[in-house]
Amino acid sequence: MQLQIYIDKLVHSYNKATKWRVKEKAQFFNRLCVLMQEGYLFPQALSMLLPHHIEAHEEIQQQIDEKLRQGVGVTGILETLQLAKHYLMAVTVAENNGHMIEALRGVAKQITVSEKTRKKLIKLLIYPVTLIIFLLLLFFVFRTIFLPNIERLVATRTNESEETSIALSNMLLHVPDVVILTAFIVIASILIFHLYLKRQPTAHQLTILLKIPFIQLFIRLSLTRQFAAYLGSLLQSGFSLQASLQLLEEQELQPFLQVLSQRIKERVIFGESLARAITMMAVFQKDFSIFVEHGEQSGYLGKELALYSELLMEKQEQLFQKVLAFVQPSFFILIAICIVAAYVSLLLPIYHMIELV
Repeated sequence: MQLQIYIDKLVHSYNKATKWRVKEKAQFFNRLCVLMQEGYLFPQALSMLLPHHIEAHEEIQQQIDEKLRQGVGVTGILETLQLAKHYLMAVTVAENNGHMIEALRGVAKQITVSEKTRKKLIKLLIYPVTLIIFLLLLFFVFRTIFLPNIERLVATRTNESEETSIALSNMLLHVPDVVILTAFIVIASILIFHLYLKRQPTAHQLTILLKIPFIQLFIRLSLTRQFAAYLGSLLQSGFSLQASLQLLEEQELQPFLQVLSQRIKERVIFGESLARAITMMAVFQKDFSIFVEHGEQSGYLGKELALYSELLMEKQEQLFQKVLAFVQPSFFILIAICIVAAYVSLLLPIYHMIELV
């Protein structure tokens, strides 16, 4: 019984990754926006696009029809299409403020940026990873064929310097082992930390992440951008501040935003301004409270939050570009170390072979 359940889960995961996967997601949502602007209803627009973007579109269409009969909203429908939760959050806000087309267009833009970053990362890594694989094969050949032959040639000699050079060559040829072991330890540590983090309450998860030097930059930037974008969108649609925070607190797609909205709402209810409540929290960007205070004084808080989120989006893209620019040189430095080790391990025995002659 349990085996059958496990097999069903594997089949379901395989279908989600292959037959049910939406191809060219950015184009899918752009086309969805165009059709809805032309007057098509959301279900009609989906039915027109599914055959062009999903292999097993009949099965997905049946699932969507069933959810529509159950009264599921746009967020639940797009969840069937395996849209990531941070994109679904924008759709959830749009269901409340009525700006669905703008939200879908924003989702398409974010997916486009994400896909470009992913493709650029893959392009940057293809060449160094290929070199690393080639070097590993080269080291393997040296260790299994070249070095044993050298050891046999000098086996009859008792010269201490020759034995030292062979030992040094053997040690240098194990440099890739050290690199692979280090990478394995790092990956295993990350997986263990991830499992530990998932077991913690959401508030404690956020506290832990904000203590990690590099990760905290992404967390602060991402949470500030999302909170500013969603709160600004709701305020611009006519929701009050408390009602907007209530909606963000009730959603379950973004647990971190849920916790932050709850804390800020409690302070606002007791009479503190939004700027003061944000200042008291160390989660957001340092200049966020300044923008909020200016928006409260000018009366255009929603608009200024939306503008601020766009600025943070650009800043986030620049940060990703800097990370990408750092990744490839790091790999090349690692490759250079391996090449030097291989070069030295090859020359030392050859040098002593010449002395033997």
